[in-house]
Amino acid sequence: MKKFIFSLIFLMALGLMGAEVNNFSLSIGAGIRNVKGVEDETGTNLYTEVYGKNNMAYSIDLGYQVLKSLQVFLHTDYFSVKGKLTFTQEDTKLKIIPIELGLRYFMGKKIIFPYIGAGTGYYMYKEENVIGTVDEKKFGFFGEGGVKFQFTELLFIDLKVKYIILKVDGTEGQVDLGGLALIGGIGISF
Repeated sequence: MKKFIFSLIFLMALGLMGAEVNNFSLSIGAGIRNVKGVEDETGTNLYTEVYGKNNMAYSIDLGYQVLKSLQVFLHTDYFSVKGKLTFTQEDTKLKIIPIELGLRYFMGKKIIFPYIGAGTGYYMYKEENVIGTVDEKKFGFFGEGGVKFQFTELLFIDLKVKYIILKVDGTEGQVDLGGLALIGGIGISF
C-alpha cells in the first residue's frame, strides 16, 4: 500500500512539472449498485432477500491528469439501503461509504475518451437492525471501465461500469459486500 501511494504522489509531482489548464476534473453522479452478498444452502442470495436489487448510490469524483492519458483520482460515494429481515420482517439498514484512490488510463481523441481504471479503497460499512449493529472498516479493491464524453473544454459526461472486491466477516461467515455498479455522472474540468 505504501508503494502504491508513493507511486501516485510521484506521478502527481511529475504532472505538475508540465502543468496545463484543465488538469483537474470534478464530477458528481448516481447509479445502481448490486451487492453480491452470500447465498444460503438453498442457493438463495440473502442480501437480495433482505435489501433487494439495483439499489441507488450517489458519487463524487476528483481527478488529476498526471500525464496526457493517465489520471490519478479520489472517489467516494454514498450507498444506503433499507430492508426487512427475512424471518421477523423487522427493519434493517446497510450503509457503505468508501474512500477510493486509483489510476485511470484514457484512450481516444477529441470528444470520446474510453478508459480503464483500478485502485484500492477504504470501505466504511454499517448495518443496523434488532439483531445488533456491525460498524466496521476494511480495505478492498476495484476495477472500472467507462467512457468520458468531453463536450466542451469545461463540461463532460462520464458513464462507467465498476466492479468492487470487498469481503467482510459477518455473523455467519464471510460476506461479499462487493459487486457491480453502473454509474453516470456530469462533471467539469478546470
